[in-house]
Amino acid sequence: MKRCRPQLGTFVEIEVDETADAIDALGAIEQGFAAVARVAARMSFHDPASDLSRINAAAAGSSLRLDPWTVELLALAQALHTATGGSFDCGVGVHLKRWGLLPTHPDARPHDEAEGGSIADLEILDAGRVRLRRAVCLDLGGIAKGYAVDQAIAALDRAGVTSAIVNAGGDLRVLGERARPIHLRRPDAPDRLVHAGDLADGALATSAPYFSLVERDGRPHSALADPRSGAPITRPASCSVLAPSCAVADGLAKALAVDGRIDPDCLARYDAMAWVL
Repeated sequence: MKRCRPQLGTFVEIEVDETADAIDALGAIEQGFAAVARVAARMSFHDPASDLSRINAAAAGSSLRLDPWTVELLALAQALHTATGGSFDCGVGVHLKRWGLLPTHPDARPHDEAEGGSIADLEILDAGRVRLRRAVCLDLGGIAKGYAVDQAIAALDRAGVTSAIVNAGGDLRVLGERARPIHLRRPDAPDRLVHAGDLADGALATSAPYFSLVERDGRPHSALADPRSGAPITRPASCSVLAPSCAVADGLAKALAVDGRIDPDCLARYDAMAWVL
C-alpha cells in the first residue's frame, strides 16, 4: 500500500508491504505522515511559530524550551558540524535570506545581528531546552527532511511494519530486508535518472543545486551555501550519501556538496558511503 502527500516542501511517499494480516497498513501510514507533520511544524523556517523561528528570533543568552525532537536534531546537527570540520552548518540561513531563498518574518532580527552565527553557538541544556550563546539564523532544511523520514520509519516500526520505504523528494529510507531500486538524477540532465543499485535497511540522501538555482546581482546562487565563506554552491554535481539514518545521510550530503569530499574517518564513524556524479 502506498500513499503520497505534499509535505516538507516536496512530496512524501510512504509505501508499506502488507505481509502480515495483523498490521493495519493504512493506520501505520497515517502514523508515518503524522510524524512528518510534527517535524515540519517544529522545524520549518517558513512558520513564524515553529521552534526554529523562535530560536532565530531569540537574543543571545536566551534559554528556550523546545520539542524534544527539535533538541535531538540540533544535537545531531552539532555532532555533524564537528565531524565534518564545519562543512555542515545550519547557520547558513542568513545567506539564504539575503539571496531571497528564505522568507523574512516581521519579528526576525536584522541580517547583521546573526552574521557568522553557527549551530555551534547553541548550548544543549537538556532533552527539551537550549541556550543561545549568540544570535543565530539557522536553517534546518539541510537535515530536517532526513530526520522526518527517520521519524516516519520509526512510527511504521512501532506500528508493527517490517518492510516499507519512505521517500521525501529523493531523501529516503528503507525498512526491512527487501531491497528497493534507487535512482539518482544526472546533474547535467536532472530530468533523467540513473539506476544506482538496490538498497535494503538503510537511507540515501542527495544534495545538488540544479533545482534551486537563481540569479542574484548577476551571479548564480542556490539553496546550498558554504557556511564558512558564505559563497553559494553552484557547481553542477550531484552529491549522495548512504547511511543507516536518513538525517545523517542528509547532513553529510550537504557537507559533500560544500567540499566535494568527506574525510574517510568521518564516513566510517557514521557507517556511511559517499559519491559524486
